[in-house]
Amino acid sequence: MLKEERQQIILDKLSTDKKVTLVDLGQILNVSYDSVRRDIIELEDRGLLKKVHGGAIANSYLSIKASKGLGIVNTEFVTIAKKAMKLIENHKIILMDGGTTNFYIAEQLPKNMEITVVTNNPHLATALAEHPKVEIILLGGSFYKRYQITLGSKTFQDLEHIHADIYFMGTNSINPELGLAIRHYEESLLKQKMMSISRKIVTCVIEEKINREENYKVCDFTALDYLITSLSPTDNLLSGFRNKNVEIL
Repeated sequence: MLKEERQQIILDKLSTDKKVTLVDLGQILNVSYDSVRRDIIELEDRGLLKKVHGGAIANSYLSIKASKGLGIVNTEFVTIAKKAMKLIENHKIILMDGGTTNFYIAEQLPKNMEITVVTNNPHLATALAEHPKVEIILLGGSFYKRYQITLGSKTFQDLEHIHADIYFMGTNSINPELGLAIRHYEESLLKQKMMSISRKIVTCVIEEKINREENYKVCDFTALDYLITSLSPTDNLLSGFRNKNVEIL
């Protein structure tokens, strides 16, 4: 089997399962663990998936785009977006970084809303192109295909000129004791910089990210002003997050 054929099979499986393991792929493709791992790394470098421990997950932006094309609506994103809208007011500066949830929230903004959105996510900026009253500031820097964001010294420099009213911060995990963490060290530093220039800090997370652990800590949970999930604030899964001076929506 040619490399291109293997990689297409990997992408096809991701489009339906949303995640794959290296072991399973090795059995499906009848190749070694190292061959599958090389394919995964190459596909990640092309921005087509995200490598995780022991496997890969679908690229966030591409997954949403594909799902919408099939008429599929993720009810978890819908619920989170509705809650997030309560915090977004006209004539405010909204800072939004990378991630699936922020992309979906941006798409759902009312067309008549008058705000400024600052982002290092080119796909998010493009999603706002049809919002005539939204001013878009796209932060510069090197484009990291792996994470679908701009990153680097230029991104930090651009932030020096901005004071955001509210920052919607993406995260890979949230834990009441360990805080918020992601998979990329330099991006964790960028998020800390974004926090420092923002009056209010919000994170919107899907259920699978709650009480997980990742490698690079961004901040303590108590550094947030708001936590938004698709769950009821009284849900048992959120019990460890309550009574910490963070409003849960």
